Amino acid sequence: MFGYVRAFKPYMRMCEYDTYNAVYCGLCKEIGRRFGFAPRFSLSYDFTFLALVDMSLNKVELCAEKQRCFAHPLKKKFCVCCSNGLEYSSSSAMLLVYHKLKDDLQDKDFKSKVRALLLLPFFRGPYKKASVVYPELAKKIEEQMIAQRKLEIEKCASVDRAAEPTAMIMKEIFGALGSDSNRSVLERFGYLLGRFIYICDAFDDVREDYKKGNYNPLLLIFDMKSDDKNIQDEQFERIKAYVSDSINFTLGELAESYVKLEIEKYKPIIDNIIYLGLKNVSDMVKAERFKKKQREVKDNE
Repeated sequence: MFGYVRAFKPYMRMCEYDTYNAVYCGLCKEIGRRFGFAPRFSLSYDFTFLALVDMSLNKVELCAEKQRCFAHPLKKKFCVCCSNGLEYSSSSAMLLVYHKLKDDLQDKDFKSKVRALLLLPFFRGPYKKASVVYPELAKKIEEQMIAQRKLEIEKCASVDRAAEPTAMIMKEIFGALGSDSNRSVLERFGYLLGRFIYICDAFDDVREDYKKGNYNPLLLIFDMKSDDKNIQDEQFERIKAYVSDSINFTLGELAESYVKLEIEKYKPIIDNIIYLGLKNVSDMVKAERFKKKQREVKDNE
């Protein structure tokens, strides 16, 4: 569910790259201050994007200073030290990660179950803290995760229906950032971003789900069953073509919603993510390079 919303760094100016990383590092430290050390490892660039949109809409001035990082203790890095703009993103992260781990407990994959079982105790406290501050958001996320599980149990063969809970979760998260004047646009924006995330994630897992017989609407829509260990090239290309059309449509609608937000502050960075980053991620996913690249990025962070 996480990791698909990120910038295209080759097209960022140095000052933009430094700001982007400073928000990421500041969010990591904010999670550490509010929720403890272990939850910091759950951070992804998705929440950095949420923080940037939050800071932009609320016109938060960037306040950053060089600090040491537990991942890079020998070298100081620029880190945002203003909590306003980071508090909501860090809380949203805890709500989502907790429910993702709970969902993984239902997974057929043994490794996913064990990982979730080991990590959940570290996220129960942070989840409770975040849900006290944002009870309505916590409730709506839980409702949509239950709806997602029901769709998986009934083996829903519609990608649109299967993507709906994730889209609705992101609709609620981004909608909460808005005022009366722009809430509906933010909700539409979040909905489309959630749809993009779900489709990318489903395609990313399609080979593995086929091999293991796991639920994946992209397999069911073409009535593909795991009679063999590996999905056939012709079948894979059919799914890829469908995903490409669906993602292109979603990104087009997303760009239209984004323009209506009239973003000004941190606009070059957010523009990069919307117009270049998401396209680059979808291209890597379709080329089956995203998971490998993501591991390399994590190793260098």
